[in-house]
Amino acid sequence: MAEKSFTDTIEENLAFISPTVKAIEFGGDQPYFCELQTLLRQHLTSLVVLFERDPGLDAATADLYAAAAAIVQDTTLASQPLARKRRLLKEAQERFQDRFQERISTARPNGRRACAAWRQSELFLAA
Repeated sequence: MAEKSFTDTIEENLAFISPTVKAIEFGGDQPYFCELQTLLRQHLTSLVVLFERDPGLDAATADLYAAAAAIVQDTTLASQPLARKRRLLKEAQERFQDRFQERISTARPNGRRACAAWRQSELFLAA
């Protein structure tokens, strides 16, 4: 079996993020709403640890997760206005995708997997 290229791995991970964000954006009162937030965090983490540290990527990732977490938390609390939070999530997702698309060509694989744990806790502190 052929080994996947670095770019293929990135694209595969990116493909999991968009449907998860869409499910959060339009999820409503579904019982698995909090699990979607956890799933998004896992997908983002598996993507970010592939790269050497990049403040732009880290910021876009943290911003996307914080926007999604705000929707999940506010929906469970029945807080409003949801339309504004959906707009912020959509804008955060666009920035995230733009940042990753421009960085894929110059991205360098992360050779140090040990940093994954501290990067994960640092990235998702805001949410």
